[in-house]
Amino acid sequence: MKVKISNEEIDIQFNMAVEIAYEEVAGEPFNIESLSKMKNTMALCMAAIVAANPDTGITMEYLLKNASVKEIGELKNAVTETMMEWLQIPKVIADAEAKEEQPDVNEEQPKN
Repeated sequence: MKVKISNEEIDIQFNMAVEIAYEEVAGEPFNIESLSKMKNTMALCMAAIVAANPDTGITMEYLLKNASVKEIGELKNAVTETMMEWLQIPKVIADAEAKEEQPDVNEEQPKN
């Protein structure tokens, strides 16, 4: 899978190299539950970039300062999709779990 970051086309794949690179970037063991924190999600994205593109000049600082919101979204989607394939999580289950984590915007909110 490929994504574009600041006019540079980047390969994205998920494998054991990404998990090891994540541990180096984040300074903690790879754990899906920890991905609820934005900094860990970005560390995983950076690990996916570095693992598939060892000669890239993209750094975390460069990514955060230069990538557009759209590019970050596409990167996160690509990493998530390739991670689900690697971990063999059926997309239907992953979508259902993600929906459970999201509050229902149609529910009436308590008034203070």
